[in-house]
Amino acid sequence: MEIIYSSIFAYLVGSIPTAYLIGRVFFGFDIRKKGTGNMGASNMVSVKGWKIGILTGAIDFMKGMGTILILKGVMPHWNYQILFMAATFATIGHMYPVFLKFKGGKGTATLAGGLIGLDYQVALICMTILLVFLALTDHAAPGVIAVSTVMIFLYRLFGYRWGVSLLLVPIAILMIGRNFENLHKISSGSETGLKAHIRKKRMEREKSQDNQAGL
Repeated sequence: MEIIYSSIFAYLVGSIPTAYLIGRVFFGFDIRKKGTGNMGASNMVSVKGWKIGILTGAIDFMKGMGTILILKGVMPHWNYQILFMAATFATIGHMYPVFLKFKGGKGTATLAGGLIGLDYQVALICMTILLVFLALTDHAAPGVIAVSTVMIFLYRLFGYRWGVSLLLVPIAILMIGRNFENLHKISSGSETGLKAHIRKKRMEREKSQDNQAGL
């Protein structure tokens, strides 16, 4: 029963809609009606800039890592089956939050937090892979797909049994499915890359400063 209770707890924590709450409480808007409509940190960056976007991503990250740390702290007899299931369900909660009719974000930050909570060495390798793909392609989606493809094998290489590592299969499939849409947009040229987005924001900021100087 512990694995069921811990999975429900992880799902509810993951379901906390960070981007939605920040948008509503502090800025008075619904993030689902802004930018791409995505309920994640990347959309918050495009709508409110890097500072708010990073804050959103950090909180989403802590939903994953914090869930693992809490379970380790309150469950005297925790095991890796419980923790791997918790990491999976925290991410599923972010992607399909019960509080917002099961329409959430892509889950990248929450999964990253969960991976660090499980094993920081594997997580660092996954983050390195993500950053390499980001540097090569200027987009996060290819890196997320690559990480989702190899993370199960990485945990096995680091000594985790197949019976434990394979518990990440459902979330790996969901992550790949969520990011395949972005690959189509990238190939068609309809998705803005990170560098282009940074340039656009810089130009908007400079234009705003020029307008203020002219007043």
